[in-house]
Amino acid sequence: MTPASAIASLDKQLAEHGEDCTLRRKEGSPPIEKDVTVRASVRGVRSNEVVGAVTQAYSKVVISMTQILASSWPAGHTVTPGAVDPRLPRANDFLVVKGKVRQIMFADPIAIDDTVVRVNLMVAG
Repeated sequence: MTPASAIASLDKQLAEHGEDCTLRRKEGSPPIEKDVTVRASVRGVRSNEVVGAVTQAYSKVVISMTQILASSWPAGHTVTPGAVDPRLPRANDFLVVKGKVRQIMFADPIAIDDTVVRVNLMVAG
């Protein structure tokens, strides 16, 4: 599977079975909100996944980088070789799901041949 085919497959599934959510990053003082609408698959954690700090108030989310890259989110950042890509969602960013602001606790970008093809998130709230 190529990165392009993996992304196309995920985007198709999210278009058919996902929902629109808002990915939000707050930066600066006072904080400025930088938003982008993304398609996401949002699912609650299963009872066997409730361990440690994870509770039933957490959800697992899958998103594609397609909308993030298309919108150049978050504006004002440059990609530096060897550094973490600032376009990737990260802990302490937010995801607005059905109007409810949820904090990203963990982000796990999945790559094929050094191209991020999906991002798995754990959100709380």
